[in-house]
Amino acid sequence: MSVPQGPAAGGPVVQTTERFGLPFRHFKVAISAGTQALAWARQEDAPAGATVVADSEVSPLGFRGRMWHAPAQATLSCAMVLRPSLAAEEGDLIWLAAAVGALNGAEAATGRSLAAWWPDTVVDAESNEPVVGVKADIQLGPGRVRSGVVSLRFDLARLGLDADRRDDLLEAVVTSLHQATESMAGEGGTAELAASYEQRCAFLGRRVKIQVLPKGEVRGTVGGVDTTGRLVLSSSTEVVERVTIDMVRELQVV
Repeated sequence: MSVPQGPAAGGPVVQTTERFGLPFRHFKVAISAGTQALAWARQEDAPAGATVVADSEVSPLGFRGRMWHAPAQATLSCAMVLRPSLAAEEGDLIWLAAAVGALNGAEAATGRSLAAWWPDTVVDAESNEPVVGVKADIQLGPGRVRSGVVSLRFDLARLGLDADRRDDLLEAVVTSLHQATESMAGEGGTAELAASYEQRCAFLGRRVKIQVLPKGEVRGTVGGVDTTGRLVLSSSTEVVERVTIDMVRELQVV
């Protein structure tokens, strides 16, 4: 069933359909899939699971304005609205849920072994070659997370997928994203999601240097990810640092 909707982000009238049991919007061209999903969430109160796909993005920007370089015809660009029950200080967990959902979905569709590269990338587990870009936009209410929009961009060529496999990948990712967000509300709560991410994190046991905002840097060996999504570093003097995503300007393995 198609339901006419009002303008999204100032664009033309769009159609809301249903795919994979969820509200769905498809754009041939958009500023970005995430921009359309944000407008849907803010202006029309889109429900959890509402999904947007854009065939071509005018401004495919990720974390800290990083440009996505794979051509549109070799990219799956999608975004999903999440409405988890989280305290404001737990908002970064939406980044973890996005990465876990993208990673597990892409593995299911491709059979490849992948890993999470905190905070905004999924990589090939052997080569560390980036294959998925991750971005989360989080809206806060009084003391709580009101909603989150996760934007994902998959490099089909690097994943070994032909363009005609987009729908297979999308279905696998949507399913995995639901599982990742449901884990936050399950018996294990946020600890289960953090543990799932930590098990797949490519940085575990590696020494990293993080350029932080507004200036400065921290160094240390990655010990894990805590239950609010912060990267946990241990220095040579056993000082423990917990780095939030909004602190990060650039991260390097050293």
